This record gives sequence, structure tokens and C-alpha cells, in this order.
Amino acid sequence: MALTLAAIACGAIVGVEREKKIKPAGLRTMILIALGSALFTMLSGLLTDDVQDKSRVAAQIVSGIGFLGAGAILHDSVRIRGLTTAAMIWFMAAIGMLCGAGYGGIAIVLTVVLSLLLQIITRIENRYLGPCFHTQVTLLFDDRDGKTSVRVDSILEEYRIMTGAFTKSLTDNGLTEMTVRYCSAHKHHKSFLLKFADMPEIKNIQRE
Repeated sequence: MALTLAAIACGAIVGVEREKKIKPAGLRTMILIALGSALFTMLSGLLTDDVQDKSRVAAQIVSGIGFLGAGAILHDSVRIRGLTTAAMIWFMAAIGMLCGAGYGGIAIVLTVVLSLLLQIITRIENRYLGPCFHTQVTLLFDDRDGKTSVRVDSILEEYRIMTGAFTKSLTDNGLTEMTVRYCSAHKHHKSFLLKFADMPEIKNIQRE
């Protein structure tokens, strides 16, 4: 019981950090990965005493988690996304196996160290690799009975512009005005403007 609780705690520590950053693999996913790996490792010990058989189960966990990690990696026209998420999935599987092998205390320590390390790396990135300065752009477009809004929302979702980062209003001439806040420090955060520029429904793009 203590080992399963340790696996859950490890998954929660990492999952909360990923959840705050609005990553696809968040709290529930990390807990399930750590707990599942721990349970498979414990089952391998209960079902057989053969070291070779136990190593086969461990190898299958690594192979299976590889497919899960690969599913988290996305490639679009701007960049490859999800590499850090895939690496976290891989790490949490190892932590779960460590818990299942009876080393829950060490697993928790390693998880806490990783969490602190991620925070330090984030601060270094913000300070030396360019902090995320937010700016905004105002779009004026013909909504065409909501069809344009659907396309605009799809583009914003593709480039991970959160729904709370933009506002809409209707102008006196019947056009829709949308103000979008985005990060100007990173190229992939503002590349969505190129797609908007190619849309004939958008009448005006004004950056501030």
C-alpha cells in the first residue's frame, strides 16, 4: 500500500507542475503512468521469482510507455511540440517502476529534485533565452454567420493561444472585432498572424 501511495505522490508532484503549464499530460495522466508502472512491477514480483522473467516485464513497460510518449509528440508547420511531455512520461514510468521495486522513498526524492530542477531551468530560460513579453493584436473581420470565427478559433487553438487571451465584440458596421494577447518573444507564438493575413474575411490587422 505504501508503495502505491508513493507512486501516486510522485505522479501528483509532477502532474501539478504540468497542469499549471496547461500541458496535455497533466495531473491525472502522470498519476496513472506512475501508478500503472508500479503495479506492473509489483505484479512481476508476485507472479514469478525468475529474474529473467521480471526483466521481461520491465522491458515491456518501457516499450509500452514509448508508444504513449510518441503519441504526445506533435509536429506542425511551426515546430515540434510535446518533446518535454514525452520525456516526462518516460521519466514517470521509471519512477513508477522504482516505487514498484520497493524504493518509494528514493522515487519521491528524485521526483522532488526533478520538480525543483524544472523550475530553475524555466527561470534560466526566461532570463537568458528571452522572457515572454505579452502584446496584443486587433483583428477586424466579416464573421459570415460564424464561419470565420470557427476558423479563427481553430488557428488560435493550433498555436496554443488560450481562450482567456482574446475578446470579441461587434462593431457598428456589422464586422467582428477581436483582440488577441500573445507572446512576442517567441516566433511560434506570433506565426499565427501569417495565417490570418491570408484570410480574405479578415479586413484589418492592427498590432499594438
